[in-house]
Amino acid sequence: MTMAYAFIMSITALAAKQAQTMIAVSALVFWQSLFCALILLPQMRGRWQKRPFSVWKIHFLRSFGGFVGFLFYYWALNHIPLVEASLLRACAPLCVPFVVLVLHRIRIPKARWLPLIIGFIGVAFVIQPTPEHLNPWHLVGFVSAIGLALSMVTTRMLSQQVSGQETLFVYFFVSTLLSLPLLWIQGESLILPLEVWPLVAIVTITLYVGMYLYNLAYTYAPASIVSPVSYVGVVFSGFWGWAIWGHVPDVYAILGMLFIFSSILISTRMARNRG
Repeated sequence: MTMAYAFIMSITALAAKQAQTMIAVSALVFWQSLFCALILLPQMRGRWQKRPFSVWKIHFLRSFGGFVGFLFYYWALNHIPLVEASLLRACAPLCVPFVVLVLHRIRIPKARWLPLIIGFIGVAFVIQPTPEHLNPWHLVGFVSAIGLALSMVTTRMLSQQVSGQETLFVYFFVSTLLSLPLLWIQGESLILPLEVWPLVAIVTITLYVGMYLYNLAYTYAPASIVSPVSYVGVVFSGFWGWAIWGHVPDVYAILGMLFIFSSILISTRMARNRG
């Protein structure tokens, strides 16, 4: 499931990067969310149940995290190579312990600091935070990882209480609503040119399938197990970036990949040993 999710989401990013040459990011997020919500709506017939406020709060946090994750990821795609944007988004597992700390007040164990430090050294290699090399769009890409980490943790929390269809429907519905004020603030139109609709259709279909697999993966296994496998999506993105735009990662980006992937592998081994 996770391998398929990683490949499909690389197709989503590819189509989104192409679509954004013609339309605003907020418009793309609106239409992809609306269409996915409409696909899910018939599946919710007879499934609605009364939920306590605590569940709706988690629903909103998961939806907000997913919205921020995609919005900032798409923004980053406009300004940095596909593989670097995907690599920064793949840093989400590094952010999971901090999200857990904020949501559950669970301190990060001392043993976890080593892989976290290794991972953030990798992030530094990618971002290169020096006055000569710092590109603020790399930071935007990293914010997408924080949003994805929030959605990872809250998806796991919701999996014990609601169906996957409900989680996805609420997410896409909230994402649609959150896109509207952003469109209004930016003065963008909801009307899309005809030539962009095929790309929007590809984004919608691949996103729906990818998110379905994402929800299944995080329902049946913890983020610490699924995350290393999903990292293969960076490889897929690197291939598309090289094949279409001729982007070849520099030595710093490659070092960053190695550090981040090593960090995730160490965290996974720790989680398995603890289990």
